[in-house]
Amino acid sequence: MTQMTTVPTIKKASDVAMNAQRRGATPDALSSRIRKSLKPQGCALTVILPFYDESAFLAAALRSIRAQRIDGVEVIVVNDNPERFNRDEVAALAATGWPAPNGKSPVTVLCHAANRGLSAARNTGLAAANGDVIAFLDSDDYYVTDGLSAQFDLARRTGADITHAPCYLSDPGSPGLSVLHRDEALHMEPRVTDGLRDAEEAQFIVSSWSSLYARRFLEDNALCFDEAQPRFEDRLFVLQTTTRARKIAYLGQPTRVWRRRAGSISVTEVTPETLRLQVQLLEKCLAVIRAEVAAGHLAPRFEKRELFNCVSRLIWDMELIPMLAAAPDNAETADLGPRVQILLGEDSFANSFFDDPMVVKTSRVGMKTRRGRITRLDFFELHRMMREGDWPGAAALLAARAPTPAQPAMPCPPLPGRLVLHLGLHKTGTTFLQHALLSRRVALAEASVLLPETGLAEPDAARPRPGGFPGHQGLLAAHRAGDDTTWKALYREIIGAGCATTLISCENMLLPTDAARAEVIPALMDRLSGFKQVELIGFGRRADAYAEALYKEWVTDGGRGGARTIAEFLVDHARTLTDWPALFAPWEAAAGVQVQLADFDLLKTEGRLWSGFCDLAGLPGGLPAPSGLPRYPSPDRESTELIRLVNLLTPDRDTRREIIRGYFALNPAPRDRASLLPPADRIALLEQFLETSAPWSAERGYSADIAGLIAALEGDGWHPPKPVDPARLADLLHAGTASPGLMTGGTASAPGTLPAPPSRAPRDPKLVIRLRPWARRLLSRWL
Repeated sequence: MTQMTTVPTIKKASDVAMNAQRRGATPDALSSRIRKSLKPQGCALTVILPFYDESAFLAAALRSIRAQRIDGVEVIVVNDNPERFNRDEVAALAATGWPAPNGKSPVTVLCHAANRGLSAARNTGLAAANGDVIAFLDSDDYYVTDGLSAQFDLARRTGADITHAPCYLSDPGSPGLSVLHRDEALHMEPRVTDGLRDAEEAQFIVSSWSSLYARRFLEDNALCFDEAQPRFEDRLFVLQTTTRARKIAYLGQPTRVWRRRAGSISVTEVTPETLRLQVQLLEKCLAVIRAEVAAGHLAPRFEKRELFNCVSRLIWDMELIPMLAAAPDNAETADLGPRVQILLGEDSFANSFFDDPMVVKTSRVGMKTRRGRITRLDFFELHRMMREGDWPGAAALLAARAPTPAQPAMPCPPLPGRLVLHLGLHKTGTTFLQHALLSRRVALAEASVLLPETGLAEPDAARPRPGGFPGHQGLLAAHRAGDDTTWKALYREIIGAGCATTLISCENMLLPTDAARAEVIPALMDRLSGFKQVELIGFGRRADAYAEALYKEWVTDGGRGGARTIAEFLVDHARTLTDWPALFAPWEAAAGVQVQLADFDLLKTEGRLWSGFCDLAGLPGGLPAPSGLPRYPSPDRESTELIRLVNLLTPDRDTRREIIRGYFALNPAPRDRASLLPPADRIALLEQFLETSAPWSAERGYSADIAGLIAALEGDGWHPPKPVDPARLADLLHAGTASPGLMTGGTASAPGTLPAPPSRAPRDPKLVIRLRPWARRLLSRWL
């Protein structure tokens, strides 16, 4: 019996060795393939997830696999960051996404001894995989419901070497999705093809994780990831597989979500090593296609398309041209210019090439891009300049085509007195202070202090939580809209009042999470440049409390960005929120003065928030203390989590806000002050602040005892949130069923008005929410 089963297995190993040798496999790769050929079969699908620091997302990725309900699935998580995470820590993260109540889990965690890069992590997973079909998923991405199962079913039905499916691209910080542009242009037709010759668009598949691969196909061709490409590895693997595949199947519908977030490769800083890896990738990809064309396996048009892709990447996706032009003698990048010249060779493009059907669908020539509009003539010129090594000329042409900066704002006239600009961070007493300033406006005017009426936000009945008042948000909104009328009215009011001091207080004018803040802040300061004296003031708050309070504000304001967990929010914003020098630097540079800070936590504890603000702003003494002002407390963590579900599951913004407003009408006050974050995460935020900001902020007046705060947290008796109170969940459901937006199936009417009558008689009012599988399980656990 043993001999009968062993002989075919050995024969298969021999076949693998012969095929691999013919393909030029290295001895290490060859022995790996032979070992894999001897492994027991029986697993239907293996999903490989490289893990580096995606602790906020791994559980969601695993839940998305578990929700596919695929029998015989094997999941391999490869920890490529052992310096930070040990195996038990990664296994604990994985268990939150795929619990194993019977002690058996399909999730295996493998650990590298040291960081080796994404390619090596995927290869480690491949070497351990038992599945007949292989899938790759990044640990911060996820599958849509039934997406992977549909793609896997197609792979099994067709027996294809590669089974491709389009993917969604998420909006940054939001569950909003759009189909990846190249997928939408090339890969939306379901069909089964005879390899690359019959499906020429396969040359432009975006990434390895968008396809499923037959394991025997990978083994027979000795295909794995190039570990000399620790990043930017995907396209090389795509070309190596698509040029070998005899059958490629297309599902034609998206199956996974590529999550855009801070810290990903697409947004990390460009370094010489980054450019080196990118050039190396272009060299290897073009070599693959050139070899296939030289062997007669592909037509010459495939090589021309790949060359076009290389030139396009150099123009639109890389910073090599500006860097070589600015620093031609830099030892770290000096060899890259000649390498690109060799890569591009003597080939050129004709006008007729742009009629190629693949080029028509993938070209950015003539389109509005971050480089501006690069015309066909520009493309020819840039290609020629790079072939000839004229990097200054190429950089000058790119600079000439760069998008024109926005027109400067209207000039600010000379303005009397001094300006005190309160850069109100969310949740540092700004709502209280702005209510207080408004209630004392007459007394301020009598003391020659103008609180301008222009730009003060109007009470917004549609806002989800009562009591909010963002101060001079109207000025910020007018600037964004290019509305000079509001600013002219402000100048007339300031000149007409003739006060010694003008005080502008705008909540969140610091713009901590705005991607365009480096451009917006100087433009705002230009609009206020008529004052001879400018003072910047603000309140600082301990970094852990500030980050959590800002997150709660995002959630309960009903924006789609409030659909994220706090862990996901901190991935994007923790470093920004704890780096105060970077936060305040644009304002200090624009105003030419240092910001003066006060300690919000200390003043609140001592009951001196108003008097402390008056001292900070240099307001005259004797201003009466305010009383009876609206309260605007941060919600508790239970309410925050309930509202997060509303943001996640309700697409319409007006309807979300209506539900949230109804919920807080029933639950106006927080029940407890417990933190959403465990002590370790709060300590990490404080330590980041200590590293980046403590001396800087102390020079400006904020010198909290960070070490003492950390010590206190080390003994904190924190506990995770309890299951949601059914009564609160009932309040949320009531708010949903009472929402006109949900009752009519459209946009909610303004508060205080009746909704427009539906076009036909409505059915019984009910809340209709399409729950994702993980959300259904979460709610079932709570109830």
